[in-house]
Amino acid sequence: MILENGIGSNYRTLNNDPVSHFHDDRIEVEIYPSAWGKVSVSVSCDLLDFDSGVKQFDTQAAANLYATNIVSKLTTTLDSRLVENVIKRILDYSGK
Repeated sequence: MILENGIGSNYRTLNNDPVSHFHDDRIEVEIYPSAWGKVSVSVSCDLLDFDSGVKQFDTQAAANLYATNIVSKLTTTLDSRLVENVIKRILDYSGK
C-alpha cells in the first residue's frame, strides 16, 4: 500500500522517466567520463554548423549545466528560425 501522494506515487503513469534536456534530435550531446576523474562534454548541431569541441569539467553536475545551457541556446535559435521560415511561407502563399 502506498502511503504518500505525489508525482510517481501511483501506478497509473505510463512513463515515470523525466524528459531529458538533451532529447532534441537536431542537437547531439555527448557526456562521458575521461581521464583523471574529469567529465568531458561535446555538443554539436549540424543545422547551425555548431561544434563546441570537447570541454572537460571536474564534476558531472558542472558538465550537465554547461551542456544544458548550450542546448537551451541552440534550441532557442533553431526554434526562432523555424518560426521565421513558417511566417515567410505564409506570406509567400498569401501573395504579400
